[in-house]
Amino acid sequence: MSQGSRNLNPHQLALIEKYNSPSLKEKSILCGHPDIFDGITVDNTDQYPDTVELFETFLNNSLNFWIENKRRGIWIKVPESKAHLISVATRAGFTFHHCQADYIMLTKWIPTELNKLPHYTSHFIGCGGVVINDKNEILLITEKQRPDRWKIPGGALDVGEDLCNTAVREVFEETGIKSEFVSVLGFRQLQNYAFDRADIYYVCALKPLSSEINMDTNEIGQCKWTPIQEFVNLQTPYPLQKAVSRLAYEYCFNGYKGFKASEVANSVKPGNSYLYHGSNANIDELASKVEKKSDSQDPQFNI
Repeated sequence: MSQGSRNLNPHQLALIEKYNSPSLKEKSILCGHPDIFDGITVDNTDQYPDTVELFETFLNNSLNFWIENKRRGIWIKVPESKAHLISVATRAGFTFHHCQADYIMLTKWIPTELNKLPHYTSHFIGCGGVVINDKNEILLITEKQRPDRWKIPGGALDVGEDLCNTAVREVFEETGIKSEFVSVLGFRQLQNYAFDRADIYYVCALKPLSSEINMDTNEIGQCKWTPIQEFVNLQTPYPLQKAVSRLAYEYCFNGYKGFKASEVANSVKPGNSYLYHGSNANIDELASKVEKKSDSQDPQFNI
C-alpha cells in the first residue's frame, strides 16, 4: 500500500477499489479515479481496446455502471494515437472539454440538473517587468514588428511556471538584463482576448542585477534605459503602457510597494505556491519545508 493510500479513510479506499479495480476489465468496464464530487476520471488510456466496436462495448457498460452507482460528472481522456475512438464517445453523449497537443478530454454530465462541471481554463496569463536602476531609469523595449512603440519587456507564462519567475525570465530573454522579483504592482484583465478567452496581464517590479543590454534581435527592435519621467511623458498608442508608466513613477518616487510574494504550503498537492499580498503579515511559517515531491496526498480527495 502506498503512503498516499494509507492517508485515505476507509470510505475513500472503498471508492478506489470499486471504480479503479483491475477486476473491472473482466466485466468490460473502464477503470477510473473517483473524486470528491461523485465524478469519475478515466485517464489510463492503455486500457482502451483498439477497435471501435470493442471500445463502444466498454464505454456503454461503464456508463451503465456509473449511472447505477449515481456518479455525476465523467471525464474521459483520449490520446492522439487513439483518436478513432472519439466518435464513439460523442455518440454516447460526451462533449469536448479541452484539447492539448497529444490528447483530447471529453466530459459527460449524467444528472438531469444543470451541468456543474467546470469550464476549461478561462484566461491567458502574461506579465511585464518594471525594471528600474539606481539612476531612476526604466528598461524599455520595442518589438521587432513595431519598432517605434516603446513598452516594458514581458511575455506569457510557461506551463508550470510561477508568475514571479516569468517576469524575470522574460526580461532576461528579451534584453539580457538579469533581475530579481520584488512585487506585483498591478494587473489588467481583458475579456475576449483570443479564442473566446480573457487575458490577465501582471505588472511586476524587478530589481536589476546587471546593466549591460544584450537584446534578442529575433524578437526585439530596440532596447534602452530611459528616465522614468520620459516614459511618463511618452506619447504612446498603448493606454496600458501609459498606466504602467504611472505605476512605475509611484513605485520609484512615492513609496508604492505593490504585492510581494510569500510561499504558502499547498493543500491539494505537495510543495508550496505563492500568495501575493501587500500586508506586513509574517506568513513564512506556513510554507512547507519539504521541497521534494511526495505521494503522501491524493489530490482526488483534497480540496
